Amino acid sequence: MKKKAKQLLVATFFGVILLTSTLAIALNSNAPNTSDNTATTTGTPADNYPDDKRTTYCGTGAAKSNRYITEFKIPTVCAQPLAITTDHSGNVWFTESNAGKLAKFDPFSRLFTEYENTKWPKGDQAMMWGMDYASDGNIWFTDEAHDIVWKFSISEKNYTSFKYPASDGGEVFPQRLVIDDQKILVNDLTGNRITFFDSSQSGEEIKYSIVNSPMTDTLTGALAVDSNRKIWYTVWKFQEGGNLARYDPQTSSGTGFKLPLGILAPNGISVSPENKIWITDAASSFFFSFEPQSQQYTKFITSIPREPTYGNSSGLIKTPISRPYWNSLDEKGGLWFNEQTSNSIAVFDPTKESLVEYLVPSQNPNWADCGNLEGCGIAQVLDFTINGDKIWFTEWVENNIGVLDSSIPLPIEVNLEPNEIILNKGETSTLSFTITPKEQLDEMVTLTTTNTATLNDIIVDGADKKITIEDQPETVSLSLSANEFALSGTYKLLVGAQYKEVTVSQFITITVK
Repeated sequence: MKKKAKQLLVATFFGVILLTSTLAIALNSNAPNTSDNTATTTGTPADNYPDDKRTTYCGTGAAKSNRYITEFKIPTVCAQPLAITTDHSGNVWFTESNAGKLAKFDPFSRLFTEYENTKWPKGDQAMMWGMDYASDGNIWFTDEAHDIVWKFSISEKNYTSFKYPASDGGEVFPQRLVIDDQKILVNDLTGNRITFFDSSQSGEEIKYSIVNSPMTDTLTGALAVDSNRKIWYTVWKFQEGGNLARYDPQTSSGTGFKLPLGILAPNGISVSPENKIWITDAASSFFFSFEPQSQQYTKFITSIPREPTYGNSSGLIKTPISRPYWNSLDEKGGLWFNEQTSNSIAVFDPTKESLVEYLVPSQNPNWADCGNLEGCGIAQVLDFTINGDKIWFTEWVENNIGVLDSSIPLPIEVNLEPNEIILNKGETSTLSFTITPKEQLDEMVTLTTTNTATLNDIIVDGADKKITIEDQPETVSLSLSANEFALSGTYKLLVGAQYKEVTVSQFITITVK
């Protein structure tokens, strides 16, 4: 694949947009874009960037923590951690994309061990998006810059590289990686296919099988395997839509389901034990469920990003979005996803239709419209993994890994009654919900609402204000109306409250007739 084309795809998958005319951060998987090439030699991976870009790509300070999240600074400067997983002992493994190696973090001793890769070309960089731990004690990960799938032997502490097979069009991009029993599955982002091979093979050439995507000139997204061993993945064009695809290895047959309008970059995908499909859209604030039997999609939305994450010092950002990236289900059925530009990690309860969003403490101002604003920016949380109650994640531009402890009680609870409202066009109704303190609150809470309707089809008055919650539940009333020209349909309204580093919300179904 041509170098510039691959750089463009990397930028697309970061979800980086030009927030203002003065904020133009160009992503380059091999060499940074810069107007000042002055570089002080440090003997570290920071040497891949000039001095004036090192805070942008290598971090702005020490690791931070809050009530729910603890961060740890990686020993190698500017390692740029990306893919992350855990092994059977609970050790945390992650790729260092600016150094071409793996690192291990022991959560008990809180010590890092980094494993040099003698096969890595000095000064090279790669986006290592996919990573998984195999039951035989090997770690597998992808390398888009060199079109390689790597295997790291934990016992022997060495690396083996496998050249990723060329596609018919010659362009390949091994991205996410999933181990299903002894099979390793990789989506070829630009090669219009899924590849899978046996983890026990040796040598430098991969013996593989392929599943060609049902559409041409598209991107083949991440994949997931359901309880019947069927493979689900997305095939799409950026901002143009595409298909949700299902492939049955037993019958070698595939089925396509058209993605709903408005889904722009279906990045993450996972499958529940009941075979419900979950998709996150990295170019909006939406995530979706899909029922294979009814072939129906349901659209959900995150809360609006907090202003300190995107800054808006220019005043030009009118509709900030959260960009939910990858997603994964925990053992309790909770759907976790990283909200890239909200600098948050979220969990959605499909049964209660509740959403909790946890703010990540570190922020890098170079990736938002911060200007001279303090406490502004995002850490580029680009991957995470679930290990029981702990959610481990990487901060690509702050050089940290972090852990979220989901067992820590929430400070507030939000309850809606009823959970469904029917509105005629032009009609106004009242929505009431209760905020219950679960501890003594020492700050005001901020009311938040957002919905899946387009434009101003559904209007909520009375939100986005701060209120004081004492030691008793507080009932809040909001005015809810449907525009007289609103489109008929069923929508989801997210109503919640923000307190310090968490936002706790509940969905209500709105039907406009």
